[in-house]
Amino acid sequence: MSPRSLFLLIFCAVALLAAPALGQEYSEAGNPWTHLTVKGVPVTAEVVSTPEKLYLGLGQRQALPEGRGMLFVIPELGRQAFCMRDMHFSIDIIWIADRKVAGIHPKLSPSDQGTFFSPVPVRLVLEVPGGFAQRHGIKVGDPVALPLQPAPK
Repeated sequence: MSPRSLFLLIFCAVALLAAPALGQEYSEAGNPWTHLTVKGVPVTAEVVSTPEKLYLGLGQRQALPEGRGMLFVIPELGRQAFCMRDMHFSIDIIWIADRKVAGIHPKLSPSDQGTFFSPVPVRLVLEVPGGFAQRHGIKVGDPVALPLQPAPK
C-alpha cells in the first residue's frame, strides 16, 4: 500500500470515528443520518446527495427496518425520476416539496418495472419501507419537518 493510500485510509477512519463526537453519526454505508418527521411520524434517514449515492440509493441492500429511510437531496429542482434498480424489498417513495408531502408512490416492489416520476418539481425524496404511508395514514399535503433546509435554486 502506498504512503498516500495509507494516509487516506487513516484519515477516513479517524473522520468516521470522530464524527459521533462532533455530533454527526453515519450509517454503515457511510451516509450521514438525519431525523425527520412525516405527519409527526419519526423517521431516521440516511442522507445521500452525491451522484454516485443518488444513483445507488437503496439498491443492493437486503432490507430497510421500520422507522428508517433514505433522504435524497437532489442538486436541481425538477421532476425527479426513480426506479427499482437492484432492489430486494418494497418501498414507498415520498416526494417532498415546500416541507410537505407532494406525492406518494406506495408499495413499490422489486419487480415493478419502469420509472416513477415526482408529480411536481422537487429536490427532496424520501424512501421508506413499503406500506409506511398507509400504516401511518400519510397523504399528499401532510407536513414534513426536517432539520436541513435545501438551498433555493
